[in-house]
Amino acid sequence: MKKRRYSRFKSFLWKLLILVVIIISISIYVKGSYDNYVEWIPDLQEQYSQNLNEISEDPPPSTNNNSDSRLDVYFFDVGQADSILLIQNDESMLVDTGNAGDADTTFKVSNKINLSHELNRLGITNLDYLIATHPHEDHMGSMYKIIKLFDVRNVYANNILPESEQAGYYKRFVSALDESSAHFISHTTLSESEIIERINEYNSSVSIEDKIEYNPDDYHRVGDTFNVGEATVTILGPNSSNYSDTNDTSIVLMMEFQGVKIMLTGDAGISSEKDILQYANSYGVSLAADVLKVGHHGSRTASSESFITAVHPKYAIIMVGKDNSYGLPDEDVIERLEKSGAQIYMTKDVSDIHLIIQNGTIQFDLDFFHEQKEEKW
Repeated sequence: MKKRRYSRFKSFLWKLLILVVIIISISIYVKGSYDNYVEWIPDLQEQYSQNLNEISEDPPPSTNNNSDSRLDVYFFDVGQADSILLIQNDESMLVDTGNAGDADTTFKVSNKINLSHELNRLGITNLDYLIATHPHEDHMGSMYKIIKLFDVRNVYANNILPESEQAGYYKRFVSALDESSAHFISHTTLSESEIIERINEYNSSVSIEDKIEYNPDDYHRVGDTFNVGEATVTILGPNSSNYSDTNDTSIVLMMEFQGVKIMLTGDAGISSEKDILQYANSYGVSLAADVLKVGHHGSRTASSESFITAVHPKYAIIMVGKDNSYGLPDEDVIERLEKSGAQIYMTKDVSDIHLIIQNGTIQFDLDFFHEQKEEKW
């Protein structure tokens, strides 16, 4: 009996000894692994820090940045007249077209410009927008020719007839517009309900085939906007249809691109300016602009002191003919512009004026000149 107990005790000791050896071996292995782990931690931390720094750095500049995006504005020297071309991101807008003959080589005009040729020279094959500020020959005399020669997509005009409804340039404009596929958009001060009421009144007195339908896209009002590429154009005038002077019916535009603003006023006079100021005050609209195309060729009928103060332009462009019979620009207008701190450029002095707006800055390229017509008369 004692011998059997001893054998069991001996077996127990061997098992205990084996267990101790296993525990010691495991401890040694774990310690070695821990030491290796401790040595590995700095490497892990360093790698993690590098990755974190890479993530926190500013991302590389996008390949689609706007550094190459620019707006080109051409104030063509069309004598005692207006014609302004704006190009942005392969889209274009032409505001007014100068006198009759300015787009046609068969007419004798004092400044000998071929506007259609100039558009082609600048790579224009179609016009996204053609703006007739008001129905005077020195602003839309050549508009019919542009409509015939180019793919014009949208034509903006007011609904005011010229002083003479039989004016040749205007009849040719209407005819060219009827024959084109351009979308005609009329400026109106009427509400939608007022337009529908007038259309219904008209339809009640004509045959079925002559009836017309209301399309809201056929009208534009003050405050409406549209885009030319990345540039935004806002309509500021006219604010009334009851002006006694056709010049005051001019469509007034504010174009903004990369934070730079350009105001184009057509021939809008003091009455229109007063209404624009009132509209701006009523709706909290800023009239401040970097560039102002001075109204009515620098005439004293426009550019009131209150309007110049509100616009406060850095640059003022006066489109006026050399040795013109009107004696423009008026000295009072020049004095008000100088008082406001504006730098003045006049087409009668420097001919064509080319503006480049890029990266929020304005550059003047006064080396651009239109190619003159050949004197064939």
